[in-house]
Amino acid sequence: MRGQAAVEVMLILAAILAAVVAFLPAGQRSNEVSGVMSAARVGADKAITELSMQYGYAIDIAKLDFEGGNITIHLTTGIGGPPDATISDKVRSEALKYIHQAVMGGFPENAGPVRTGDYTYDVSVAITRVVK
Repeated sequence: MRGQAAVEVMLILAAILAAVVAFLPAGQRSNEVSGVMSAARVGADKAITELSMQYGYAIDIAKLDFEGGNITIHLTTGIGGPPDATISDKVRSEALKYIHQAVMGGFPENAGPVRTGDYTYDVSVAITRVVK
């Protein structure tokens, strides 16, 4: 009887271990994406702060979307202020630098898409002009 109980416990532990190992890659991928999204927001916040100080116009992050490695940062700002291209370039560049720092460590000289084992992370910026 004792031997049978030990075998049953070992089989249960083996099944639990197999389940944990099966779901480990999905958890790691989810953790990477969460860190990348957070880094993108921090980089976008830095760029927005610099642009707001330079031009004197408020720019807000409405939301961030993630789809297949592409992060879309949705911004709202008032009529006037810096041109859309200036905002887009600055926010994309800073977000990519912070993503690179989060994934690879260290800030790059030039920002570009960041490749990992799961995704190639890139950033696009959508700007909505509103009357404030």
